[in-house]
Amino acid sequence: MENLMVRSETSRKNFYVLMVAIISFIFLLGFSLYKYLVLHIFQPLEMMAELLVLFVLIERMAAQYSYEMTPKGLCLTKRSLLGTVTHEIPYGAIFSVYRYKPQLIGLIKFRRTYRFHSALDGRDVWTLAYTVTRSNNKEEKRRIYFKPGDQMLAALQAKLPAKVMAH
Repeated sequence: MENLMVRSETSRKNFYVLMVAIISFIFLLGFSLYKYLVLHIFQPLEMMAELLVLFVLIERMAAQYSYEMTPKGLCLTKRSLLGTVTHEIPYGAIFSVYRYKPQLIGLIKFRRTYRFHSALDGRDVWTLAYTVTRSNNKEEKRRIYFKPGDQMLAALQAKLPAKVMAH
């Protein structure tokens, strides 16, 4: 089997929404600076909160994601302003791939959840549920939110026939 790689895409609509949010927070930061420089009203928490939100928005826009199916498993990579993070998941550890549904409490308790999808990508969010055996031989369930696209979902369905849920 040859490796299949899918990369995050940019949706024009999502790009415009995030740009409006960034421009709005730049105006808010500019107004805070105006209050400090002209009116001599210094509010450091307000400025720090605006800078933090700006950083998070820019980091969300700058992040690039790739998903690769290898002969041994699925490799998910995130490249962002804060560095590169990679998760390699063997096919045997995957117990479900399903469309993301927001809910308060699920049937399964997950120990860790990772977000591996771009805010700019307009495709549907899917959840990859898998198990990891920790160093103390304790098994924990984890999940990753990702946007694989139709081609990768079809390849995952072929590789893991009873584990990819189409609903």
